[in-house]
Amino acid sequence: MVQQDITQQLAEEKSARQAAEQLLELKNTELYDITQTVQHRTQIIAEKSATLRDLQAEIDQLRLRLMLSEKMAAIGRLASGIAEQLGAPLHFITDSLNGLKTHLADVRLVLNEQKCCIEANKYLGFFKTAAHRKAEKTHRKMDFEFVLRDVDNILADSSESAYRVDKMLADLSEFSQPDAVDMVEGDINDLLDRTLNLAASELGYRAQIVKQYGSVPNIQCDSGRLVYAFLNLLLNAAEAIVSKGTITLRTGVHSSMLWIDIADTGPGIPEADLGKIFDPFFTTKAPGSGSGLGLYQVKTAVEAHCGRTTVMSRQGIGTTFRIMLPIDRYAGTEQF
Repeated sequence: MVQQDITQQLAEEKSARQAAEQLLELKNTELYDITQTVQHRTQIIAEKSATLRDLQAEIDQLRLRLMLSEKMAAIGRLASGIAEQLGAPLHFITDSLNGLKTHLADVRLVLNEQKCCIEANKYLGFFKTAAHRKAEKTHRKMDFEFVLRDVDNILADSSESAYRVDKMLADLSEFSQPDAVDMVEGDINDLLDRTLNLAASELGYRAQIVKQYGSVPNIQCDSGRLVYAFLNLLLNAAEAIVSKGTITLRTGVHSSMLWIDIADTGPGIPEADLGKIFDPFFTTKAPGSGSGLGLYQVKTAVEAHCGRTTVMSRQGIGTTFRIMLPIDRYAGTEQF
């Protein structure tokens, strides 16, 4: 009887153990399925998070571009207003200088006739009239030949300065126009010259300008945007030069690309910074001295033309920025 009870108890325990093992196996299967589901959902969440980060970065870039666009539009309106306000008085000055040249020619004619009269009567001696003697004395005292030459030089310098200001205002007015919707055919060498006119006041006392322009074809471009990009690079080059240095502008063609080099003899860019200089808001200037957007705007302007911007720099020797633009804009779009 006892043996039978023990056998029955063992059988029950074995059955219970088998049931527990089956239940454990079932729970392990359920746990595995839940773990797989959690991992899958975690992966989905990670992918969604990455997508959200990309979207947020894109939104930040769009917000930045909108901010820059609004800022440039405001600067453009201001520059256009300044150019318009200065245009009228400048034209008045130019017209006045031309009028002075005409009057000076008349004065020179009268003085020459008076000189001829004095020369013709210089041997009259006692018979000279008081007016004749006074005119002769005034001619000797005033040295009208020197005065007329000096006035000619002053008028020539003034006319040249007025022309340069007029050209600068014309370039500024064109640069300040709203962004063009359509690209137009432009001469890169001419755009560089316009940029030099705009930057003349900053470059004149800092650097000697060397132009090594090649024979390059006209390309489809947004002239205002490229001038702004060139201006940023030129002003950066001028600021990099500690005392007096050289800024060299080169252009040429390689394969299907037109290239522009803007090189300076400044101290160069530290190697650690080369990979970051095109990042928005990155700057090595003192706080408040720069926004860190200049080179970023250069990069975006060039990329808008399906081009690319590179930089080569050696500390103690200088820096060269190279812009490469496709000669055929539509072919460039496929390439880039």
